[in-house]
Amino acid sequence: MKYSPERFAALVKEFHEAEERILSHKGTEYADDVDRLENFHQQALIQKCKPADIALTYLLKHVLAIAKAVQTGQYEWAWEGSHGEGLRQRFADARNYLLLLAACIDEVAGSGEG
Repeated sequence: MKYSPERFAALVKEFHEAEERILSHKGTEYADDVDRLENFHQQALIQKCKPADIALTYLLKHVLAIAKAVQTGQYEWAWEGSHGEGLRQRFADARNYLLLLAACIDEVAGSGEG
């Protein structure tokens, strides 16, 4: 079986568009207009850790769900599944949390703290 470059390009486009929508929607839900990482900062204060630790935890939650789905072969290759997030949503969320983790690290590295 072959996976065509056109099909791959369509998949990349689909995910990119969905990730943009998700980041935009959740950005307004979890952060204000001044601090895009507000939710990570607040949780880090409460849990006495760094914002990057919070972002990493959320990223790993999605990576472990993907790993379980791959290992068991039990997944719904959809954006929404019968029990909530489908596997496509998990991939999009994981990719977004990679970017948010990068932002947490960039924030510290750019300030000279890291």
